[in-house]
Amino acid sequence: MRALPFLVASFVASVVTGCSHPAPNATPEGAVRAWLEHMEESVGDPAEAREAYALLGPRARQNLGARAARASQVEGRRAQAFEMLAEGRFGLKFRPKAMHAALDGDEAVVDVTGDDPGTEHARVSCVREADGWHVEPELPEAAAPQRRRDGG
Repeated sequence: MRALPFLVASFVASVVTGCSHPAPNATPEGAVRAWLEHMEESVGDPAEAREAYALLGPRARQNLGARAARASQVEGRRAQAFEMLAEGRFGLKFRPKAMHAALDGDEAVVDVTGDDPGTEHARVSCVREADGWHVEPELPEAAAPQRRRDGG
């Protein structure tokens, strides 16, 4: 009878751990899918923009951080990096139908295709970090602040 509580506890532990779902960014395709969903929902919803930002890789976070620092100087308030995810900048030009990742160590390229793979195609870079895969969208380099001609 002493073994019964142990068996029950083991069964409960296996059921609980067996029911857990992998994180959305457990795969490069999952990271891209989750990022696109958050970006689509981020219009007017700062919480979704924060979630989208959390799925970005280090180069994108650094880029948006630099943009936020510049915006803070211009606006006179502290701008957050997630606020630099411009609404509409990453809008979907097509509805993704399939995603396939090509892995190379801690980097991946996800091919995203729509109904017509010939015209509806995008390639998205991803990097693996400690907590999963993160999206590295193509962002223009953050431009240095321009100086006024009058010296101000």
